[in-house]
Formats: sequence, structure tokens, C-alpha cells
Amino acid sequence: MRSGPGEAVFERDGQLLSARLAAIAERVPSGHVTADIGADHALLLIALAKQGRISKGIAGELNTGPFQNAWNRVKRSRVDHLVEVRQGDGLAVLSKGEAETVVIAGMGGSLIASILDKGESRLQGVKRLILQPNNSGDRVRTWLANRGWELTDETLVEEGGILYEVLTAEPGNGDAPYEGSPFSKDRMVQLGPLLCKSRHPLLIKKVEEEIESRKRVLEQLEAGRTAEAERRKQEMKKELREWEKVMTWLSEEPI
Repeated sequence: MRSGPGEAVFERDGQLLSARLAAIAERVPSGHVTADIGADHALLLIALAKQGRISKGIAGELNTGPFQNAWNRVKRSRVDHLVEVRQGDGLAVLSKGEAETVVIAGMGGSLIASILDKGESRLQGVKRLILQPNNSGDRVRTWLANRGWELTDETLVEEGGILYEVLTAEPGNGDAPYEGSPFSKDRMVQLGPLLCKSRHPLLIKKVEEEIESRKRVLEQLEAGRTAEAERRKQEMKKELREWEKVMTWLSEEPI
């Protein structure tokens, strides 16, 4: 049974996944050796294993507590013949060429980019990255574009009133998703080029949040009287105008 956006999602085997994790699971190719870096309780890999969707799962955790929790849950779920839990720092839990799909989810975009950068040599042979930053998605998109990973899919999921981005990338032309975009590449890195091209139904809410965030910063800057405060004020006003242009574009009927 599948629930509405933001609600819990029950898979066929009774394994409970959130809407966010379900969106990630849907993007894992069947039969792949799949690694989940920062797997928490390993719910994603357990669900995929029970559905027969993966040939092998590797759950990576840095700290002993989460590592033990993941191992215990995998054992209780009786999928330890398919899912291996390893303790280590980021992609260091993988051997080169071992995984076909790598998932890194539920952490800040800057940390995800750092994990990818630090463990880039372990991405040899990886066919798909599925990345879910809690914030700073622009950092992740920038890393992908600069390292020859092409965005093939972007979606937004609302859970508990919070919007989450789920980005899928495969080896290719990192600049391709930005070609023919209605705004600058810098803006599209923040907005999401494929979200924009598809006019994702939740994109307006994302843009509204960007606008409100800048309005709050501008209000705080209004009290400043220094040259630096004035510079920041003008900078923020320009940013606000640019995001309002995006909102106007999104509100128009596509031709």
C-alpha cells in the first residue's frame, strides 16, 4: 500500500519506508550491487533485499552505534545473506568496482560532495549515483557537473512539511542537463535543471521557500548602517529579484 506524499509508505512485504526512502528505492535499478553510505538503520537495503530488487547490498556506517544498529536490524530482518554491514568512513567501505549503484542520503549537500570527493577512486565501475541532500543541493550538482556525472533524474518529495531533493546521476556529460535552460547555470544549479524542465509540481513551493529565506535575511540587514551591510543588502535585493523572475516564469503557462 502506498500513501500520499509525505506519509509513510508500506511495501508489499510490510517493510515500512518513508516517502523519501521510497522515492530513492524506486530509482535503484533491479539486480544491482547497491551500497548505501550512511545507511542509518539500513531500512532502504532491507526493503530492496526483501523485494528481490538487489543482487547484494552494502550498508556503510562510520560510528559504532549506528553500525551496530544497522547490523542488528539486518540480522532481525533475515536478509544478512544479501545485505552486508560495514564500518568505515564514507566510500572507503567499498572496493573499486564493487558497487553498481551508490546511495548517499539524509545528510547535508556539502557533506555528500565531500564524501564523493574523498572517495572518488571508489566510484570506479559505479553506474548510478542516487543522492538525497537535506540542504545545499547546489553543492552536489556542482560536484557532479565538474566530475563528469550527468543528472538523469531529479525529483522533490515532501515529508513532514519539508521538501527533499532526490538526484540521480550516471557517467556522462555533466553540462548536458543545463543546456537550453531559461536561466543562468548558477541559478539552475540552485533550482535543479531537470526539475525546471519538467516543471515539477513542488518546484513552486521550493522557489517560494528560497524567496522567503532571502526576505528574512533582507529584513535582518535593514538595521545595518555599515558599508558592508549596505553591500550585502544590495546583493540580497538582486538575489531576491532573480528568484522572483523564476517564480514569474514558473507561474506562466508553458508554450
